[in-house]
Amino acid sequence: MNRGFLYGDGFFETIRVLDGSIPLMDSHLERIEDAMIIYKLEPKFEISEDFIRSIASEYESNGSLRINFFRDGGGTYSPETNDVAFNHLFTPQNKPFFVPTSLDFEADLKNAPVSLGTTGLYPAPKPNVSWMTVKSLSSMYYVLAAQHKKEKKLDYLFIQNEEGHICEELISNILIQKGENFFIPSIASGGVNGATQRFLFRNYGFAITEKKLTIKDLETADAVYLCKGSTGVIKVRYNSNPSQP
Repeated sequence: MNRGFLYGDGFFETIRVLDGSIPLMDSHLERIEDAMIIYKLEPKFEISEDFIRSIASEYESNGSLRINFFRDGGGTYSPETNDVAFNHLFTPQNKPFFVPTSLDFEADLKNAPVSLGTTGLYPAPKPNVSWMTVKSLSSMYYVLAAQHKKEKKLDYLFIQNEEGHICEELISNILIQKGENFFIPSIASGGVNGATQRFLFRNYGFAITEKKLTIKDLETADAVYLCKGSTGVIKVRYNSNPSQP
């Protein structure tokens, strides 16, 4: 058994493969690099486009590739090395994938797929710590949140930090629109800095502002979008009060 299994000593990256291509490649590489620094991991191999493409080529042309990176070697809480090992798995899927592509950000977002569902706010705040800003193999907080979502029969569950600021949806980043302005929860609020969010900042940073958001901001927004690597951007319309736990 490896350290990822024994201690949750590592992280994972889920990568959408679309007709054999990887639309958010740069964002995934950037996030993997950030996670290596946060987890104090020192890979002895190059993690590059070729590395990811070589793994993806082992599978089908449409689906989600998950790569688990974990500290190699033995030791208990104190590891013997910071070397990196990895394994991977693949889930076939054909869900639509959408990200804006033109300079007219607002106009492009009007073409985003729409999802109707019930929403709620998870009452247990997420700790604002660096190792939970990437997809940690120690995912118990999210497992319990997902159970809460299932028990309450919700489609979407918003996550808050200890100060009551919204940091993310259970499996997505958040983008809201108020008038002609677009906002995402402040990175300092402790949410996972996802691949699609990184893509939006890289290409549309001129149109997006970081802000400490509350559930009231989501309730009064003109539009709420969820952003995740497997589907890109979707617009959410909810039919229940998001502040109801």
